[in-house]
Amino acid sequence: MSSLLNTVVIVGAGIAGSVQALLLARAGFNVTLVEAQEPASVDEGLNVRSVALSCRSRQLLDNHGLWPTDLGCPINEVHTTIRGQFGSVRLTARDLDVSALGYVVANTEFERYLLKLVEAERAIELICPATARLICTTANSVQMQIGSETVEASLLIAADGSHSPIRESLGIEVSKKAYDQFAIVANLGCQRDHRNIAFERFTECGPLALLPLAEKRVAMVYSATTEATKKLRGLSDDQFLRAVQELFGGKLGRLKSVGRRAVFPLELIVSRSQVTGCSVLIGNAARTIHPVAGQGLNLALRDVFELSSQLTPERSVAAALEEFSIRRRADQQQVIRQTNRLAETFVRKPWPLEIPLSLAKSPSMLLLDNIAPMRNRFGASAAGLRLPANPSGA
Repeated sequence: MSSLLNTVVIVGAGIAGSVQALLLARAGFNVTLVEAQEPASVDEGLNVRSVALSCRSRQLLDNHGLWPTDLGCPINEVHTTIRGQFGSVRLTARDLDVSALGYVVANTEFERYLLKLVEAERAIELICPATARLICTTANSVQMQIGSETVEASLLIAADGSHSPIRESLGIEVSKKAYDQFAIVANLGCQRDHRNIAFERFTECGPLALLPLAEKRVAMVYSATTEATKKLRGLSDDQFLRAVQELFGGKLGRLKSVGRRAVFPLELIVSRSQVTGCSVLIGNAARTIHPVAGQGLNLALRDVFELSSQLTPERSVAAALEEFSIRRRADQQQVIRQTNRLAETFVRKPWPLEIPLSLAKSPSMLLLDNIAPMRNRFGASAAGLRLPANPSGA
């Protein structure tokens, strides 16, 4: 077999691209991994940016030796409330018989860990910083210009983000939907210990999530309406903390400090095709979804592991990509549909009766919190686990 048939070019060395490169290299492929940006330095304190990984994502990574034991802050409980309404939903790791419902991981810390593995892998050539440009593509190969060199490969994987230049070069169109919302992200220092609880509070201006970090800190993701965002952007740190405190309440005591804030518009971007010829999109290049359910990276990792399971040096790329598309379609469509429904609910006023998770009325929240099978099915979905159709066995 010629070397071309064993070669893969991956554009984008973020979490999804790096994991994909490591899996394929270990499966016998020669991988060229291209990244436009220099590796970020490790952020410290209140300025670190984090992502929530589900229990299933952690299991997949751990099974392939890609999860360090000291990575991430475990989520042992999820506490969901609706501002101004009585009742709450509590889901614990014990309910699902898992060690944790998920893990909050610092982006730069995880990326640097993966980078060390990439640099130690002989079958991966990391080219960074460099720009990759598609020259031409056929049914069986692609030709890329990477820096000043021309590279040919049997497979191209685009992991270069929501506004993927490679996707555009491949001629893959996208459907876009703008939400009347912005994500406001920041880390907060708290008076009380979070006890490894993730909080989600649905407010009249959008869902507010506080995810546990080390040392009495939480990562805040507030999907706020445009109007609310305008009011919050101009606030001083003290004013901002008071505003968040009013929205969230006092479960963590006084919110004492806030790190660097970031604001970006929320939109749904879905590629009309994930596969074309011998090229495939992964991560945000394939789809960018609303963060309300925290499923973006988790969905991307499920794609990554399925793609690696279908690709082998002995199998045709076309057959592998076709099977990959078939196997992943249902999960992708379900996650997109569910997150879009949740997001749409909170950009409409007044709130409809069918509030997210069917929990609009307080009695429903109390009911869910006291009926284990119903609560566990919701939790298993969020954790990326699969339960039988009838969890009671009846």
